[in-house]
Amino acid sequence: MAKRAVLIGINKYQVPGADLQGCVNDVANLSGVLTTYYGFADKDITTLTDAQATKKAMERAIKKLIRSGKKGDVLLLHYSGHGSNVPD
Repeated sequence: MAKRAVLIGINKYQVPGADLQGCVNDVANLSGVLTTYYGFADKDITTLTDAQATKKAMERAIKKLIRSGKKGDVLLLHYSGHGSNVPD
């Protein structure tokens, strides 16, 4: 049984005043918890933060996570941030 995770945390946004302060820390803390208490290996945790967390990079990481899964595996996706705004 494999254990894999994608952790995404975004503090810095292009919209003035929209920055957050704890999302990158959330990802770092969760990564530590997964390796210390839940048996995840560092190599099996993909972390995307701030400028690394583009739409393309997130989609790629999520698709890779899903494709890698087999029956009985543990797959975890965690997102910490605002998301985005689009016109109605």
